[in-house]
Amino acid sequence: MVEIKNLDGAFYVFANGTPYAKILAADGAADSFEQIEDGAWKWHRKTAAPTDRMKMEMVLLGEATFTLVPGISYNGNGWGSLAEYVGDNFEGTPWTWASHRATIPSCTYSENDRISVVLMAANENDSSACSLYKTEDGERHVLLFPEEEGPKTLQRHFWGEPFYGKMEPRSDFDAVILAYASDGTRHRYKNLLDFAFRYFGHGIAAPRTAKQLYDLSIAYSRYLFEREQNGFASFTMGAQWHLGTTSYKKTEHRYELSWVGQSASMANAFIYDYIKTGDKENLDMALEALDSWLKEGKHPCGLLDARIDFDDWRYLEFPADYKPDRWKLGECAYESHIGFVGKKFRRAPDGKILLQNDACNNGGGADCYFEAYDLLKSIGIEKPEYLEAAYGVCDFALKKQDEEGAFAKSFDDDGNILAKKGTIGCFFILPILTAYKKSGDKKYLDSALRAFDFYYGALERDGFTTAGALDTYSIDKESSSPLLRDALALYDITGDKKYVAAAEKIAWYLCTWMMHFTVKYPADSLIGKMGYDTFGSTSVSTPHQALDQYALRDVLSFLRLYELTGYIQWKERAIAFWCNACQCISDGTMYINGRLRPAGAQDEAIFHTRWGRHGVPPFSPSQWLPAWPCAFRLENFRWHPDWSIFDVGLDEITGKINR
Repeated sequence: MVEIKNLDGAFYVFANGTPYAKILAADGAADSFEQIEDGAWKWHRKTAAPTDRMKMEMVLLGEATFTLVPGISYNGNGWGSLAEYVGDNFEGTPWTWASHRATIPSCTYSENDRISVVLMAANENDSSACSLYKTEDGERHVLLFPEEEGPKTLQRHFWGEPFYGKMEPRSDFDAVILAYASDGTRHRYKNLLDFAFRYFGHGIAAPRTAKQLYDLSIAYSRYLFEREQNGFASFTMGAQWHLGTTSYKKTEHRYELSWVGQSASMANAFIYDYIKTGDKENLDMALEALDSWLKEGKHPCGLLDARIDFDDWRYLEFPADYKPDRWKLGECAYESHIGFVGKKFRRAPDGKILLQNDACNNGGGADCYFEAYDLLKSIGIEKPEYLEAAYGVCDFALKKQDEEGAFAKSFDDDGNILAKKGTIGCFFILPILTAYKKSGDKKYLDSALRAFDFYYGALERDGFTTAGALDTYSIDKESSSPLLRDALALYDITGDKKYVAAAEKIAWYLCTWMMHFTVKYPADSLIGKMGYDTFGSTSVSTPHQALDQYALRDVLSFLRLYELTGYIQWKERAIAFWCNACQCISDGTMYINGRLRPAGAQDEAIFHTRWGRHGVPPFSPSQWLPAWPCAFRLENFRWHPDWSIFDVGLDEITGKINR
């Protein structure tokens, strides 16, 4: 039993009769606690006189074994190589984070082997912030009023100035405390996530019908199709604004197999569209793209090129005094060129930059070539070279699998390892399982089992997954998505329910990146004008604290979890993912920031908090219109025959807490 009781004039959180957390008093203030449900209380503080500053603090007594600020800090971060919030302080000053930077407003979590405790904002629209740091007494959870961020603020690969807000003096302040006894496991944040979804979440309408979204996604994919002088053809990576031409232009001469570019997946969408509609031109484009990649980017070792690039920047050097011209580059290319200043690239003897062939692109590419083979065979077209390419990637992965069961992150064209660490290696597991199902060769199943045990074991040990977002080397969300698919696929093959339990653990981790609330923006801001709702979106990684549509990849996984477990929140979260990720798609008339967007185009990310990049400030859409959201949306359509699930929206949340 967990309860809040007064002991010797101070309030404590008790579990089974023992105090484990202390609630700190404030001079001139009275505290009271109202139980919301088992293990959850609204903490109300009333001051004798109005004040324009307040701290509400709670200490988990003793050493914490795991800490979490959802979407911001996972046990203090430190995995990887990029700027992020490492540890609990900077030069002795504790970090503070605005309520909207976290995926649950001003939320801090810590646990030990006896209890888990949480402190968070009671009102998502209140001006608040949070902090979490170690003291002599234990792990201190802090809820601050008004909003602040310091001693510096994380931006995209650089640090910004601190922020300290102001508020009118007042006497009433509210927080929410959660506490629950240990069940013997680690990383017990699922109770927090369940509560936050029911407390802050809300119904959300489907922004457009499934048919409208399908047509718009096909339209933008067609817009991105291009042919090069040497005959190569595929789908470019997206579109960006060019100041020099005052127009959106598709990314010139740059293509990617999977990840951002999703050329192979969009080709499969066009095969499916031909089967569905009889549009022969789409079939021809699909075959041209898939054939081109094998002709241009297939290596003897079995790997496929992750990216094929015909742009001259691959041959340039960027000295320390280089200053990119914003009027000659697209906005996103401008930012990339800033990052290239002084950077040394691996180069071939002819000077060409050697791009990495990573597990994400090759695993996704192998998936797609297996799928393309099956789609085409269903209409009487034989493409054995597609099957050969997919098996080639799988056989390469098996050769490179280490003794622990892990695959490396990336390789050069000859198959030599360039970067080893990261959960990203689990992108190989799904095509390897397909290879097993097609061939019956147990070596593929044995490899997949060993790999899954390694990557899932790391999640159980560390409480996070890593390195799936290729522009960051860090703790992130994207690496958990393939691991979730792997767990479900292993259950389908083996029938062992331990993989369902594993899938649920992975899904709960993924949900730490999900925005559980709606942030209110000024009506005259760009996000306000777009009508963007943060609820249901997902943050990217510990260095990249923006929201994107990547959870489109997880919609069907969460629906499958609901089917297997009957736990309604998996279905509700899947629908919230879908509805959020289908917002703000241009129908060809969308006019944002003085710019008319192509039909089907959508921002890759929303800079919903005090996080921005060179050229795009915080609280703005990214202005980069990539290929991948359309590709992932089209995957949902061709893999889920009943499109009605995409039309209904989320009417209500089961167990919704009335506030």
